Amino acid sequence: MILKSLINANAHTITLIMNPIPKPPVPSLEHTLKRYLEYASVVVNNDQAKLLHTEKAIAEFRSTGTRLQEKLEKIANEQDNWVKMYLKVRLPLPVNSNPAYIFPQQNFNSLDEQLSYTAWLIRGFCDYKDLIDRKLISREISTGRQKVNMCMEQYDRIFRCYREPCSPVDILHYKPTVNGNEGTNCKEHIITFVVFTRLDGVLLSQAEIAKQLEKVVKMSGTGDNTINTIIGGASVGDRDDAAKFWSFMKGDKQNQESFNWILSASFGVCIDLHSETKWSRNYESNLVHRGMHLLHGFGSKAVGLNRWYDMSIQIIVASDGTNGLCIEHSVAEGIVLINLVEYALQFVKRNDGQKTRDNVKNITPLQLHWTILPHAKPLLQKQIEIYNDLASNLNLQVLIFDGFGKEFIKSCKISPDGFVQLTMQLAYYRLHGHLVSTYESASIRRFRYGRVDNIRAATPEALRWVQAMVVKNKTRDEKQKLFVEAVNKQAEITLENVTGHGIDNHLCALQLLAREEVKKGLLPKMPGLFLDSTWTETMRFPLSTSQVTTPSSISDTYLCYGPVVKDGYGCSYNIQPNSIIFAPSSFKSCPTINAEHFKKSLVDSLCDIQALITQ
Repeated sequence: MILKSLINANAHTITLIMNPIPKPPVPSLEHTLKRYLEYASVVVNNDQAKLLHTEKAIAEFRSTGTRLQEKLEKIANEQDNWVKMYLKVRLPLPVNSNPAYIFPQQNFNSLDEQLSYTAWLIRGFCDYKDLIDRKLISREISTGRQKVNMCMEQYDRIFRCYREPCSPVDILHYKPTVNGNEGTNCKEHIITFVVFTRLDGVLLSQAEIAKQLEKVVKMSGTGDNTINTIIGGASVGDRDDAAKFWSFMKGDKQNQESFNWILSASFGVCIDLHSETKWSRNYESNLVHRGMHLLHGFGSKAVGLNRWYDMSIQIIVASDGTNGLCIEHSVAEGIVLINLVEYALQFVKRNDGQKTRDNVKNITPLQLHWTILPHAKPLLQKQIEIYNDLASNLNLQVLIFDGFGKEFIKSCKISPDGFVQLTMQLAYYRLHGHLVSTYESASIRRFRYGRVDNIRAATPEALRWVQAMVVKNKTRDEKQKLFVEAVNKQAEITLENVTGHGIDNHLCALQLLAREEVKKGLLPKMPGLFLDSTWTETMRFPLSTSQVTTPSSISDTYLCYGPVVKDGYGCSYNIQPNSIIFAPSSFKSCPTINAEHFKKSLVDSLCDIQALITQ
């Protein structure tokens, strides 16, 4: 074990030397505090009393902040990446965190066709993993004016990481490369199996994988669907409950062995049988149904427990032709997964329908066995109840706006992403009369082990523009001028983020260091900046967004996810050459937030901005 660790560490070092990627910089304290005050002013809607209180908290923080900044800079000098993805969120992964990637709809006339397609998908994913393991994935170059190499570490992690629930912070396991036998976790009818994809170091054929899937279906037909076997519920609830559940479960030797198999799997495969769907004539409604099938499977009474949400990747294939991924995305950003999916779908397209070989190895999948221990059973039931509430509470919508797309926006000399972000600010303001902290993930892969920071579109410039758009006493020229200012500011903060000078990672690191100093007695109490009510509101995101543009060569596909707060919207968007696909979501339990209303407001805002910049 020690020897293997040393070998892996040395190989890792060699890779870094051969492909040098700079460490992420630490933004200046003054820059971060200045930007924070700007964003906070928007969140409090320029309430002067609240702003004065926040300004005072910032001024008082400068002394302590300078010392914490020096400490952070020292950490940055000693570590490859000071920005850590702390897995501290305690909310359930489904809906709240794990996005769904909807693949083109299939039409299966039989179970054999469903399993054959699933096997081709598995084989395509394994083929891509093989390219990653052999370091044959081409180095990516950043977009924009300055071209730089991007860190490729996320590709290495998508098949090698597993998120284990733990308290107070989840553990992200990083599995070593396997050269012998590899498996995928396959679930059907709540029974868990390991399907082998590599034997003696050689990738198995599609036919050999399909034959194992057939056995999985037959073996699962005798499964008992009582509370004692719905082990999939162990990944659907609050993370603290899940952590307690597994702490009890792993006290049993058989459970520990089964868990180790799950931990070692490259990815999960969920075969949903008996999916009876009443398709709508409305295409957007059908997309919504497919999205919810992948996000939560409609709860425990449908196929919702035929999942394993702690896995980085789950391939889901239903008998009604719905298929795609459910993704635990703490290890990789959208573009990495989009590239993986594009490869896998093209692989299926090239190979599906080929005649299988006669000399197919007869491999038996491994069925995993579990014993739900007495102390663990109530925790399992509690998670399932929370999960069912989440599934029934989600309001997902899809908007396919075909009035224009990327080509028109670029012809106006505007960044398509910035354009869409400002559209969402206007759509939100029209519904609610104020702006809120907005999250847009910004890739920082130009730095070593870079993940994301946050582009905050709710800027003072955006606020002034949206206010002008809804009043009658502003001229068109005034609105245009304010729009240009908002566009320029959006471009400015986008560049700041992708070059490592965003504020969110920085502020969270300073807060974490302050908390550690309080625990050690080095600080008498937390700085007032982090206790201010404005801080709480500025660091929560009622509008959570992400650009997930899929290749134009693959149609009938999109990504979606749920809101990150109870009174918020989730909204992914997919910018195509001549259309834009939005997937707004909200929770039905919040009477003031409605994804359907936001969808309509998006259409109105898109049309109004087009009229503003073209007339």
